[in-house]
Amino acid sequence: MAIRVTDTLSDWQLASLLAGCVLAIAGLITLEASLGRDVPLGGFYLLPLIVASAYLPRWATFLGAIATALAREAYGPFGFAEAAPQRLALTAVAFTGGALFAGELVRNRRMSLVLLRKSEQELRLRSDAEQEARALVETSPAGVLTVDSQGRIARANDAASRMLGFTESSPEGELVARYIPVLARLQESPQAARLTRTMVEASGHRRNGETFFGQAWVSAYSAASGPCLAVILLDVTEQVRDREEGGLKQLLSNSRIVAGAVSHELRNLAAAATVLHHNLTKTPGLNENPDFRALGTVVESALKLSSTELSDSMEEVLEGVDVAELLEELRAIVSPGLEEASIQGQWEIHKGLPGVRVDRSGLLQVFLNLAKNSISALRGRPEARLRITAYGLEGTVVIRVSDNGPGIPAADRLFQPFQPGASSTGLGLFVSRAIIRTFGGELHQTQQPGECTFIVELPGMR
Repeated sequence: MAIRVTDTLSDWQLASLLAGCVLAIAGLITLEASLGRDVPLGGFYLLPLIVASAYLPRWATFLGAIATALAREAYGPFGFAEAAPQRLALTAVAFTGGALFAGELVRNRRMSLVLLRKSEQELRLRSDAEQEARALVETSPAGVLTVDSQGRIARANDAASRMLGFTESSPEGELVARYIPVLARLQESPQAARLTRTMVEASGHRRNGETFFGQAWVSAYSAASGPCLAVILLDVTEQVRDREEGGLKQLLSNSRIVAGAVSHELRNLAAAATVLHHNLTKTPGLNENPDFRALGTVVESALKLSSTELSDSMEEVLEGVDVAELLEELRAIVSPGLEEASIQGQWEIHKGLPGVRVDRSGLLQVFLNLAKNSISALRGRPEARLRITAYGLEGTVVIRVSDNGPGIPAADRLFQPFQPGASSTGLGLFVSRAIIRTFGGELHQTQQPGECTFIVELPGMR
């Protein structure tokens, strides 16, 4: 088997190779002794020494060369005869110099090959990384672009090109202010160099003048020409449209609920006024009064108006909702507020809760209102705690929102509209109970020393 001097040998191969070199040197000494001084073979001793030096450390190579010089002088044709010191010195210098020089060449060659292999491996890894990054950017559904220090688009992937209205050509080289003005303003701002993963929402313009709404994650980096921007751009026009339509739909739905709840209260008052008006008709002479008859007409009209059912049906927006999943969403929303106010949040959501038929947004608004009321009551209190528990009870899903706040002084008027002393308009709990009742459920409040609890009961789906 052929062995290259740059190969790494096993222990057995190294021992065999060194044994062969020793035998070669011994054979040369024997041959030179038999031939005599007339046929010098000193140059041939370098061959086994050079081969051995390729695998031996420097000190071993040096000692081997000295030992070879001594053995040749002792057992060769000279036998330490006249001029032995001079001859031994020249032989030792020649053997050690040649062997060490050859060993250094081999070691340098090995180092060069190692560095070459390492460089090739790093080049392959860098090439693979560049290809992966290029594939990630080019195949990304999000638009990726860079803006140079002159405010021009330096690079843009296919998604960004299509988003800006370039179907066949590329927007590279175009001024970014023409398409996304907010990026140009960001780059010109004094804080541009400190931009890191900054998210902005702004309108943009396509090549044909069409407007779209986008979300951009912007980071700044420095180049030789100045500060540049790296941008990930998303077209969220449809999401914004859906969000606004959903918000309008929820606003109209809640307005209908509030109107229905207020209508219910007015209906009770109008019914009472109707009874009083009817009783007054028995008073002699009063029935002939035109103002009294006009008052009867007004009371009757108010009763009819308050008794009119709203045309939209809540059933149209009800859907099956997983309460556990909705409460996890609530947890993600209110947890930052709890941490900011140093309130301990406790969540106990039982598994296997039945679904409920509700309007998801409406129910989430009720939970948010209850949680925010508790956070407001607990803010600044020591050892504040908010506990939310959900469990099933005989086909009903029960959600309890409890806190260890100061409680509510006027609990008997809790669900009445426009309460004095309430924050904002005083309609939060009134509307919340109205929303829950449209789902066929009920909202209660109980309190005991050290704990105030709101209980939401919703019929489970079968």
